[in-house]
Amino acid sequence: MSDAAEAKRKLKEAEARAKREAKLAAKEKAKREAEEAKERAKREAEEAKRVKEAEVKARKEAELVAKEKAKREAEEARERAKKEAEEAKERGKREAEEAKRVKEAEVKARKEAELVAKEKAKREAEEAKERAKREAEEAERAKEVEEKVSAEFYEGMVELVILPPVDSEQMRNLEEGLRQVQDLRVVLVSGSVDEGIRVIVSARKPMPLVKVVGEISLVEQIVKKGKEIQISLKAKP
Repeated sequence: MSDAAEAKRKLKEAEARAKREAKLAAKEKAKREAEEAKERAKREAEEAKRVKEAEVKARKEAELVAKEKAKREAEEARERAKKEAEEAKERGKREAEEAKRVKEAEVKARKEAELVAKEKAKREAEEAKERAKREAEEAERAKEVEEKVSAEFYEGMVELVILPPVDSEQMRNLEEGLRQVQDLRVVLVSGSVDEGIRVIVSARKPMPLVKVVGEISLVEQIVKKGKEIQISLKAKP
């Protein structure tokens, strides 16, 4: 065999060997890549499984936490409602007691006011009774004094004081009335209608001068003051 043919054969064998080696290398590479892909897929599947399990666990834990929280909040709400109900009950009890005390105080105050009013009315009635009694006694004494004074007899010269207001016409009428009294004489008339007039009369014999003069229609009031007799005349119509 010639050298050219040998070289050609060796080249062909080398190419065949290279081809086989390349094919084997490609196959090994493909196998390796497949195994790596398989491992990677396995790892990803396991990771996905762990993630899913973690999510499930987290969800369960969240649900448990939410459930515990809801339970705790429900218990707190129940306790709070119970406490508020008890407080409302106590408040209602206190308000009822306070209302009762207020009502009792009002009743007591009304009774005390009625008692005070009754006592006041009783006291005022007794005072009015006493006052009426005193006034009646005073009126009786005044009447007795008046009757005594009216019944007192005068004789001789007596001074009559005519209290103002008085005018000349009234004085003329009074003098006329005095002159008509039997056994009585007008001796002297002095003074003025503004300051008062003094009339001196003389009784010839003992007479109840106050009573007699008081019966003159013009005379409003007649009283004895010391030794003189004061006369107030009726106002002119």
